[in-house]
Amino acid sequence: MWCHGHNGGCGAIDTRIVEHDGVAYRIQPEGVRASLSDGPAMLWGFQVKVFRDDELVCIKTCFVGRVTLQARHPEALDAPGEILIPVLHDLACEKVAAAVADGNLEDEIVFS
Repeated sequence: MWCHGHNGGCGAIDTRIVEHDGVAYRIQPEGVRASLSDGPAMLWGFQVKVFRDDELVCIKTCFVGRVTLQARHPEALDAPGEILIPVLHDLACEKVAAAVADGNLEDEIVFS
């Protein structure tokens, strides 16, 4: 289930609710940062926080590479933030949601 929210000018932030053992966890991606280079960004990174009620359970530090983005959503590669950011969040949150549903509630680095 996705709930739409907003994060002060950096595009839409979506929150997903995932269950594990009958407990609902809220997955909330944070603002996106791009790799610094003279050319197009090759990597985007951001935190995805996992909450049980209002308690922070863990933080997944997510990285989405340009190759993944190009393979799955080529239209978003050079799109403005309001298109790019939700796609990046979807790619990372897919993996985070699967991990939480499997009971992985530890801090970790996630690559998409």
